[in-house]
Amino acid sequence: MHLGIDLGGTTCTFGLLDENGQLSAAHEIETRQHDAPDVLLDRIAEAAKTVIAASPELVESVGIGVPGPVKHKEGICVFAPNLTGWVNLPVGPMLSERIGLPVHVLNDANAAALGETRYGAGSGANDVLVVTLGTGIGSGIILDGHLHIGASERGAEIGHMTVDINDKRGSAGNVGTLESMCGRDAIVWRALRALTWGRDSMLHELCPDLSKLTPRDITIAAERGDEIAIRVWMETASYLAVGIVNVIFTADVSRVVLAGGVAQAGDVLLLPLRRSVAARTSKLHFDVSQIVVATIGNRAGLIGAAQWAREQIV
Repeated sequence: MHLGIDLGGTTCTFGLLDENGQLSAAHEIETRQHDAPDVLLDRIAEAAKTVIAASPELVESVGIGVPGPVKHKEGICVFAPNLTGWVNLPVGPMLSERIGLPVHVLNDANAAALGETRYGAGSGANDVLVVTLGTGIGSGIILDGHLHIGASERGAEIGHMTVDINDKRGSAGNVGTLESMCGRDAIVWRALRALTWGRDSMLHELCPDLSKLTPRDITIAAERGDEIAIRVWMETASYLAVGIVNVIFTADVSRVVLAGGVAQAGDVLLLPLRRSVAARTSKLHFDVSQIVVATIGNRAGLIGAAQWAREQIV
């Protein structure tokens, strides 16, 4: 057995992964993101020990996915923007001392990519890109069956890849990025901009207070044939395709898995995305049926963290 921990800005979840990839003993605590690092790590360790103590089998190691860049060999979280004081924090050693087991640290997007590849929609493929679409865009790449980390452990930050050199918005010091064009806020902004044209749209009925408009509202409208909503998803898909095609040409992945809340848009995003990727890879003949939606959901990071711990001792 291996314990997985998925640390987010709001909640921290725990679970045990067995040799068959089955998750059990799920547990959750509040993160309380403004707690001092020592205080937060104390609470994580206590919850972890509670789960471990209740296990009927021996727990060999612990893996934790953290919301920021890491140095996995040293077990250091370089920076977690949503957690107070998490700058060059030796999370692995500090938790290992508290729990009494080896603790292996991984970026949360990479953990989700590993979990989804080993046990979800990426299963069976050796070269996989997993893109998590939400407020921001995270990603992880599996190459030749192994998680790609990279020289500075930023091996798959495709959300910060430029997809529009003329756009002034950006992220991580870059501009015109995939995240700034396809993140949650960009999708909503795209719809609001279209509504200023004065054209009729059922978005007004679905969300009378447009300040509360969400991608889910836009999805419902598109599924019902709303022209503006359909156009929003087509435009979003076209930018997303640019980022994905760049990875296809450079890393030669055979499968692309879309995870996160925005991916729940389903076919209104998936179908135009496949068409756009097909158009951009017409001579490469990439099989666009291999662009699929994640199946594990919000458990991917938890499973991936535990799997990462397992793979470090094999």
